[in-house]
Amino acid sequence: MKNITEEQPDFKTFESKLFETMCRIACGLIQQYLAWRDLGIMGLRDKSRYRLIDKARESTIKTIFGEVNYSRRYYYDIEESRYVFLLDEAMGIFSGYGLVSENLAEQIVNECADKPFRKAAASISVLTGQGISAMGAWNVVQGYGKAIDGQQTRLTELYDSGSVGHLGGISSRVLFEEYDDVWINRQRAQRRKPGAAAKGDKKIGPKLGKLPMHAGIAYTGWTEQKDGRYSTADKIAYASFGKTSKFRETFGVLLNQRFDMDGIERRITNGDGEAWIRRTAEENDSILQLDPFHRSKAIVKAVSDKSDRNLLFDAIGGKDVDKLLSSICEMALDAQDEPTQDKLSKLYGYFHSNTDSLLTWQERGIGLPSPPEGIVYRGMGVQESSNCLITQRMKNRRGSWSDGGASNMARILCFRGTIGLDAILCDLPEPEPIEAFAEPLSAAKAPLHDGKGYGADWLFAPMPFDEAFKTHGREAIRGMLRMKPVSALHFI
Repeated sequence: MKNITEEQPDFKTFESKLFETMCRIACGLIQQYLAWRDLGIMGLRDKSRYRLIDKARESTIKTIFGEVNYSRRYYYDIEESRYVFLLDEAMGIFSGYGLVSENLAEQIVNECADKPFRKAAASISVLTGQGISAMGAWNVVQGYGKAIDGQQTRLTELYDSGSVGHLGGISSRVLFEEYDDVWINRQRAQRRKPGAAAKGDKKIGPKLGKLPMHAGIAYTGWTEQKDGRYSTADKIAYASFGKTSKFRETFGVLLNQRFDMDGIERRITNGDGEAWIRRTAEENDSILQLDPFHRSKAIVKAVSDKSDRNLLFDAIGGKDVDKLLSSICEMALDAQDEPTQDKLSKLYGYFHSNTDSLLTWQERGIGLPSPPEGIVYRGMGVQESSNCLITQRMKNRRGSWSDGGASNMARILCFRGTIGLDAILCDLPEPEPIEAFAEPLSAAKAPLHDGKGYGADWLFAPMPFDEAFKTHGREAIRGMLRMKPVSALHFI
């Protein structure tokens, strides 16, 4: 028994070896299928438009099984005056992420959204047949983020031209919006010297190492879960660096894409009192309210005596803004030291500048249209928790980011945590498809050469695995290529 256990591998080793073997087989199948598909495209293309330039140009694509080396024909598009690989376009091999398949790119992005790039690369290398470095994972994430940015740009253009579609066309009579700034650590190379703030960066951290990222969410209300807790319904989130005007424009287009904005009767905006949030509410004709969390935080930070705090909280509970302001003023006059006076003066200025929005919409008694079935209206203030979509990955691990890298990761995190990456990448209006192929050959022409030269060579190409041993898996591939179903008896 001892000799048997020494000679035979354990299950872990056996499993790893089998996984490697199956990945190599899968790469071979992909290579054979691409070669077969390339022959078909050559024969079915519109010969008056696509002129063959080269019969074999090598390339490599990284897949979840490993690297696949393949060759494909190179064409010249006479109508558009460009060179093109019809196989790549027909199969959608290159989708903006580099020489990486879409399935592998999604796996990399999801891992990088939860882990540092180095750990994510290690996980991908273990769980797939593809070895990838931390820098390779970073490059895929940047390509993914740029693809999302390209979709947003195109969506803005479509919206401006009036030809925009809908992601979901969600109907609601009320829309809740919340905005905040998330401070992100910047890489040392991008930190600016004092007095050298970039145009559009209106405020920079005390050490010039942080920059505020504008973040916003929108939702139609709350739904009650089985455990009695509530979650926001139909939420969408967005975050970006740069000017607030650009942020408002892009987020506004996303809202128009997700919601039926024509049917919205009330918009309520929750914020911490920043000037750009007030301007956003004014542009949207929205009801503005001061975030209850920031309101309470300001009181606790400025007033140390609990009885004085309770006095201010009672004034807010009684919806008496004048009493709240007068109480703060009296406390400032009675303060014995200058630091306390300064804190109370700042608190008074903060509340006085937000007098019209200091109370929430419930405290002001604002009536809202009745919610749809399954939706309830509650107190706002979920932006801080929603910021965790960004902070857990980008802020709480002491990482530092470039401006472009931070924007790309923020886009991925926001859409991944709300509407899903597929919604922003796949369901937006796509460009018109390329008319790459002519009409299929008729039955009369199928057995014969259609024309002269190389154009009909594909008709006489052998099927994959003609000279190979016929396994069940290979017969399944051949059946798919013939467009014939494989009998279930083959697998019994």
